[in-house]
Amino acid sequence: MLSLCVSGSASASVRDSVEAELISDSRLQWFSEKNEQSHRNESAKLFRLRIDTSNAAVDSNHRCDDDDELYDCCFAWSDESTVGEVVQEVMSLLCRRQFLSTRGGTKCVISFLSVVRDGLAADGGLFTLCAVPRVALSQLKYICTAPQLSYLQTAQMVLERLIDTSLPPYVLRGQLREAYDPSHWGGLRDVCPLTPLAPRVPMEATLRAPTTDWQGVYVLELYHGPTAAFKDFALQLFPLYFDTAVNTMCTTLRDDASRKDEISGTTVASSPHYMIVTATSGDTGVAAISGFVNAHSPCSVMVLYPLRGVSPVQQMQMLSYDNGTSVRVIGVESDFDFCQRTVKDLFADNYLGRRLESELNVRLSSANSINWGRLIPQVVYYFWSYRKLVTQQGPSGGIAFGYKVDFVVPSGNFGNILAAYVAKLMGLPVGILVVASNNNDVLHEFVKTGVYDIRYRCVVPTASPSIDILKASNVERLLFFLSNGNTDYVRTRMEELEVEKRFEVSGEILQKMQETFWSSSCDEEQCAATIKEVFDTTGHLLDPHTAVAMHAAAQFHRAHVCTPQRPLVVVSTAHWAKFPTPVLRAVLGEELAQTPDSTATTGVAESCRTLYNRVLASCPGATVHPAIGNALAVFEAKLDTFAVRTVKADISVIRNELINLASSRAGNLYSVPG
Repeated sequence: MLSLCVSGSASASVRDSVEAELISDSRLQWFSEKNEQSHRNESAKLFRLRIDTSNAAVDSNHRCDDDDELYDCCFAWSDESTVGEVVQEVMSLLCRRQFLSTRGGTKCVISFLSVVRDGLAADGGLFTLCAVPRVALSQLKYICTAPQLSYLQTAQMVLERLIDTSLPPYVLRGQLREAYDPSHWGGLRDVCPLTPLAPRVPMEATLRAPTTDWQGVYVLELYHGPTAAFKDFALQLFPLYFDTAVNTMCTTLRDDASRKDEISGTTVASSPHYMIVTATSGDTGVAAISGFVNAHSPCSVMVLYPLRGVSPVQQMQMLSYDNGTSVRVIGVESDFDFCQRTVKDLFADNYLGRRLESELNVRLSSANSINWGRLIPQVVYYFWSYRKLVTQQGPSGGIAFGYKVDFVVPSGNFGNILAAYVAKLMGLPVGILVVASNNNDVLHEFVKTGVYDIRYRCVVPTASPSIDILKASNVERLLFFLSNGNTDYVRTRMEELEVEKRFEVSGEILQKMQETFWSSSCDEEQCAATIKEVFDTTGHLLDPHTAVAMHAAAQFHRAHVCTPQRPLVVVSTAHWAKFPTPVLRAVLGEELAQTPDSTATTGVAESCRTLYNRVLASCPGATVHPAIGNALAVFEAKLDTFAVRTVKADISVIRNELINLASSRAGNLYSVPG
């Protein structure tokens, strides 16, 4: 039993009513009768419920972490709040915030920190909340409308509902402050600006007016972080609570070992070292490395990327961090699907795991979006963008709370758009989620037909490499949510995909998917034309992934011309400077020389500088992202002593590379490049 302590700036009558209801509610049976002495006893097991008035709730996040800030559950009380809502929030935290594998292989209770640490379930499934909690209506309205609420405060309120009590709120608060410190985000406190796609002012006479396809379209800029891509939102935070997870486990192991050693007299074993093994289609790799570097994490990082499947700038960014000891970046002569499958196979290799732990005291984990802890920070910016639309100033003012908003997301591994779906399940007024595909349009076909078929497909390299994926891992979580947590159903579909390279959904599940998701595909010519048209008419320079999404936005508007138009948010996932070759080709309409070979480091640096100069000369107002400029300088300084690491598409060779890195690791902290 827990001793309940209710505090906060809400009135005494509200606090007393909530406390009485929680203690008497037969569904909970967690709380003992009120005991003031136990409240003062530091060793007592307290559950701290903080209920603040809505105005005080905003201010409380600016105070120091004193005793008043130590809570397990926090509620912002308004005139629209009810005691029942508070009870539901507490019940959700204590009774329903549980994790399991999408394939049903986990039987015991698993904590959030364990999920973060382990990454992938033992049965090959993905750890997921049993059910996504729906935010109480008054709390949802508070998140979306409260004046002066910062991104950090919004993130705190959203993420507290997607984790459990293993990560205390006060710890999360400190991690959010560190992850989104303006020094890592170009000095911005609004780390993801939402900007309307508006015509140039004044319009040049030679340019035609912007198409009506883009009226009411907003661009959510997710590229202001330290690696210029949306992955920074998750990977600046993830290493911080990953290290918390490891430290918590190590403390428990040491305490258990010490108790045993007092009897046996043996020496306590040292804490295990964790190695992060990640597959990337371009952005995750450098974002993961940057995140662990900025967190001063003791973990090692090994990144696998398709050797000819990332842009030269993406490769350069990753290689600028490669020091051979704590960070190793390996180009694989295959596609992203092979890299991702290899990571999963390495995790499933029990012999390898035992050998690493017994001989080297090393354990593996992942920073891909197969990790629930990687996925959930992305949920926050959907809440934030909706909040911006509600609270925006201007002639027309903001939209009314409750009015739905549609989102367009360039989709490869399906994690980013799944985060939007999680936001919708939590109660955010999300309308349609548009899946934007390129030539690798397996997701487009899946949404349109319910058939996921990769039997006769191979990855087609495009200018938007982060979408060049055939097996989208997070579709597994989508099936879990659509089937109401039916793990047998999910396991069967995933087995069909693994063996037959195909599966199909139908009936109610297909209907539920198509009620929320719509899809479009975009070829290379359409992508280039979109970059040029948007720049010519608005001055907004898009990267190819955002151009794929912008093309989908136009297709969506044309397909729904008779439907009242809602705000449409296009999720811009990367800065144009990560892809200067296709951007310049699109803007100028010319054919460029082939990009440097992925093993030729000198060609990459020289080509990038030439391309940037040409883009800046052709696109007044455009700038190179500062982080990319810094990475280029670091990379150039290493050219005389560095060679690109490459391996064939052979898991045994990659396994040996992993063992070699585990064997050669030295020290506890990264050596920061430059």
